[in-house]
Amino acid sequence: MDFQQLVDGMGMASAVISVEEKTPGTYGDIRIVRANYLYRQIMGEGYHDNMIYSELIPREPNFEDFCYRCAVLKQHLHAYVDTKSLGVWTDGTYIPLSASLDDGNIHYFLFYFEFTTGPESERLSDISIDSATFVIQTCVKLRGSNDFCACMSEVNQDIQEKTDSFCSCIVLLDVERKLSSILCIKFKDDVASVDDFKNDLTPEVIASWQDTVGIHDNFILKDEADMQNLEAVNPLWASSLRNASVKSLILAPLSQGKKLFGYLFVTNFDTQRLVEIKEVIELTSFFVSSEIAKNDLMEKLEYMSNVDILTGLKNRNAMNYRVDLFVSGERTVEAPFGVCFADLNGLKQANDTGGHAVGDKLLQNAAVLITSVFDKEEVYRAGGDEFVIIAPGCPKAVFEEKVEKLTALSCFGSAVCFALGSFWDETGCDLRKAMHLADEAMYLQKKLFYRQHPELKKR
Repeated sequence: MDFQQLVDGMGMASAVISVEEKTPGTYGDIRIVRANYLYRQIMGEGYHDNMIYSELIPREPNFEDFCYRCAVLKQHLHAYVDTKSLGVWTDGTYIPLSASLDDGNIHYFLFYFEFTTGPESERLSDISIDSATFVIQTCVKLRGSNDFCACMSEVNQDIQEKTDSFCSCIVLLDVERKLSSILCIKFKDDVASVDDFKNDLTPEVIASWQDTVGIHDNFILKDEADMQNLEAVNPLWASSLRNASVKSLILAPLSQGKKLFGYLFVTNFDTQRLVEIKEVIELTSFFVSSEIAKNDLMEKLEYMSNVDILTGLKNRNAMNYRVDLFVSGERTVEAPFGVCFADLNGLKQANDTGGHAVGDKLLQNAAVLITSVFDKEEVYRAGGDEFVIIAPGCPKAVFEEKVEKLTALSCFGSAVCFALGSFWDETGCDLRKAMHLADEAMYLQKKLFYRQHPELKKR
């Protein structure tokens, strides 16, 4: 067959690629034998016939596996993947060429592809009916649940059952703080628990994945040859996998844009189903990533709406919500309890004389002082210079001792000076009344303070 004539007749960027078969299941050189004009244009001046493909683009183990399966095993394959090394999505089709064209241990296939700048829904949905049904069911669960953790756990269990793997797991990352945690994990027939593998799935091992996976869309380990390759680049991870008796693995990064949220992986599955399972994991991880990103954003928005960014304390929104829950009966305050209002003296003068940076620092110091005394209680920044402490389940003697301590540490002349008012409630029957009485007591102290120190009076 004239390979050049074959590719020239294609309307997309196309090439005939050869794969050198070594021992069964292993391969050597993968070469671009012939390519059409569109393919040559995309690849640029570095292209020449019969070149090893990795001279043009970075090596991609998953692509090489597909090349082997198509050329040697004569499987017709399709993949739409995030090609991070090129910054595009690649929609590629692999068509095996007749065995009569093979030359000894050299086997051939036709490869044609298109690039897209981002994921396109029509191409993502171009998968097997079985995989599509599973992914659609997953999407429905993700979109229909109000309980993020419970939903993720259910989806992860579905993945374990769908792949018939020994283990399916979703790991979350906080890259900036170098933290990781297991969101959910499911073992086949519940024959094991995460405690059985805590010495193998360590933070150090998880941290090593990022460099090993690198720019690839996922990491696949299917046999001993792959394990030996992993040992050469990441012996720590390879050792942990051997200790855990892992023979096969697919690990997919969970990311959106350039932000990495975590990983989804399955272990010890039927490698004869590798292409199908890879398809399921890649597409499912795409939607799981989207849901994690949305949850991450919602948590940040909730944090911003309930936390005072300057001091790190809960803000007035959070305090009002706390009171609303008490009034509606959805949440009680454990009795006995105490309420303390602390109004910062001298904030206006600090802002006027030193600027808002000095005032901000004073507020931060005030928050630190309060939480050093009321270290286990609910502390809110209720307004510009006003703080509120709610101390559930606090005996009177303990509460009064803490109020006295804060009073002593914040008297006139101290770096932080408060006007304090407090009220202790034995029955816990009315949080709003307790807050009102504590506020009134604080206001009297405030009036007394400015009567004694008129030079600090707010204008």
